[in-house]
Amino acid sequence: MLSPAPLIETSGREVILDVNFVEEMKLLCQFWPGRVVCILRRGADQIAHGVRYSPRRLGFHLVVLDPDAPLPELLIEEAALVYCAADDLRALRLPDQMRGRPTRLVFTLEGPPRQRLSKVLSDRQRPVVARLRTALGLLRYEHALRAALRAADGVHFNGFPAQQAYRRLNRASLMYLDNRIRTPMLARAADQQVRADLLRTGAPLRLIHMGPFEMASGVLDLLQAAYLLKLRGVAFTLELFGNGSLDGRLRDGIAALGMDDRVTLAGNPGFGAALAPHLRKGADLLLSARRADDPDPVYLEAMGCGVPVLGYANGMWRRLHAESGGGWLCRSGSVAALSSTLALLDTDREAIIRASSRALSYARGHTFESVFSRRMSHLREIARLD
Repeated sequence: MLSPAPLIETSGREVILDVNFVEEMKLLCQFWPGRVVCILRRGADQIAHGVRYSPRRLGFHLVVLDPDAPLPELLIEEAALVYCAADDLRALRLPDQMRGRPTRLVFTLEGPPRQRLSKVLSDRQRPVVARLRTALGLLRYEHALRAALRAADGVHFNGFPAQQAYRRLNRASLMYLDNRIRTPMLARAADQQVRADLLRTGAPLRLIHMGPFEMASGVLDLLQAAYLLKLRGVAFTLELFGNGSLDGRLRDGIAALGMDDRVTLAGNPGFGAALAPHLRKGADLLLSARRADDPDPVYLEAMGCGVPVLGYANGMWRRLHAESGGGWLCRSGSVAALSSTLALLDTDREAIIRASSRALSYARGHTFESVFSRRMSHLREIARLD
């Protein structure tokens, strides 16, 4: 497995790794009928949820390479299957490197590069020449990516947009919805009943946002929508879970708009231990103002806790909404549409209750365990190990 996960080596021959990555690797080892070798590259200087590990106690064999080092030929020769992210340009050379070998190759892909191309070209803060140079590099990457996907033995697409863009290039493909909802985290019947009873009392709507406080998340749009909702006379609270470069602007905006009693910067608590229980018992709606089509996992994570979603109609949420019925769409980039839809939902609490039930029902079929099991079964089939 070639992973883009960050790694920091310590002087005591230990490594610092993201704890969620290590837990996923341990689960992968349980599903794979043989030895698992994970290749990581040096270069990280900080890891958000980093924990020290002894390489000998990880449960898988760890190989650490320099950022530009080639993949060792011996590892390819010995492997039944190589599993790697297609976001790494170096990995796209693997089909040529593996030609004539019995080893199977499967790529994972998060999203179509055209998202990045659009973002680069619209970035007015960079000089035109720099934008064009970056765009040319992305177009070259796109050409190499398509060739690599065609040559691979299989492809795993994380989310609907990537599948929609590239599914015709490889017949042995699998679409999955990556998320952190494990079965014990799912909302219980009692949680659903308590939420429904509270909504029927006419209590203030409990709105939440999850994600980084960056421009791409659209979190500033949510602050504007909340202010418009206040002007409409709707009673609500909005908790913003996350952190990032917009912390200061959000804090200043909340104070300037006189929203301290309604909007809270709630920090970035751990999902399983703190955030999921809070969603099950303390939230009615997730707000998402993402414009990009990337496979944001928070939609499904909120739905698994019984919380329906109101979000901009990007490629990911538009398709997920159509399949699940677990929320509502509004025009991408329209703050007014967000606030007006919320005002309508405030007068139709039964619609929120019904969407909550549909959201939870859909999420039950896409828990972390079930998604991971399907991915691993597909890999074993491709490697001809089943």
